[in-house]
Amino acid sequence: MVKDMRLYEKILITVDGSEMSKRVFYKGMELARLLEAETCVIAIVDTTSTYNFPTGMEEAGTVFMGAEMEFLRSQEKVLKEFVKNMLGEKYDSKVEIRYGIPHKEIYACAQKWGADLLIIGSHGKGGWMSDLLFGSTAEKLLKLSKCDVMIVKSDGSKDHQTHSSNSGEVDES
Repeated sequence: MVKDMRLYEKILITVDGSEMSKRVFYKGMELARLLEAETCVIAIVDTTSTYNFPTGMEEAGTVFMGAEMEFLRSQEKVLKEFVKNMLGEKYDSKVEIRYGIPHKEIYACAQKWGADLLIIGSHGKGGWMSDLLFGSTAEKLLKLSKCDVMIVKSDGSKDHQTHSSNSGEVDES
């Protein structure tokens, strides 16, 4: 007996509160609607800077950590509001707001939830300069991911590229 042969059943949609992630959200939700797939919208409160205190700066680090935690809590609030506004009355989706390093948290969520497609923007809040210095979250997820990854481009010249991490081929639609 043949199992349900839907192309994608569980789509993980990444957002970061940027204008770019609005495009990612809408494309992901529309694709999910067309495919009758479940969705999970994930947003990460980036804690990368909290791991970078030099040795011997524990006291300064403690003071900074208080301010940093307040900043992270405000970022969580902003992301929750962003996702709530994006979902509105029109969309229904599971939602994950996590603290951590974005690519690691997105990967962990995709694995745990069993996503078979991950949709992410080519550039997030940090833009191209952040990508140049640290590597893009999309690039890292493309290498790590066990499922297909759809990268929504920011420049609009091509709407997206779907990369199959299983075959290494690129399908430019």
